[in-house]
Amino acid sequence: MLDTIKQSPDTGASKAEQTRQHILSEALFLATSRSLNDVTIGKLAKASGLSKSGLYAHFGSKENLQVSIVNYAAELFAEKVIREVSAQMEPVARITALAYRWINWYEGCGTKCLFMGATVEFSDKPGPVQDALFRQIKRWISYLENIAEQAISDKSFRSDSNCQQFVYELYSLFLGSQKYHWMGKESSDRELFTTGFNRLIKHYSH
Repeated sequence: MLDTIKQSPDTGASKAEQTRQHILSEALFLATSRSLNDVTIGKLAKASGLSKSGLYAHFGSKENLQVSIVNYAAELFAEKVIREVSAQMEPVARITALAYRWINWYEGCGTKCLFMGATVEFSDKPGPVQDALFRQIKRWISYLENIAEQAISDKSFRSDSNCQQFVYELYSLFLGSQKYHWMGKESSDRELFTTGFNRLIKHYSH
């Protein structure tokens, strides 16, 4: 998710690239309303109204299409979450801002978080799609761990804090909130997540 933060996907794009972005936007909705593994060039052609031959020209195979969807989702994530939060903010304030953008990052571009379902789908399917998912999620986790380490260094977090443990607990809150929201047990304003997040910050702070 961090290898795509330098430039918005639409900035300076050629007509061909704009077409590709439009296709991937349709593909992401298809992947999040059904599943990433269910997205094929044929199904995308039907959903988007484009020809199979045209989509093959862009992607070449189902696997390449799925990798492109993962990378496109990561671009959107970076644009909607990471770029919106200044790197100059104090670490805890920065983590907080990132967390509340993260919780609903997919709204307007998908029906759910692509990375949640896709990691389950491809957990036992080694290959380029699994690799793309692993790479993007690992980068996001490392990004959060780095900020947590800064919070320890500037004494916002206790000196005995473990940045990996903190991010593990934060990630668990995200996953729990998404699942509970899907079940109708978490409100649209994410009250359970907010309560859990505030307790987490309080636990690691002085």
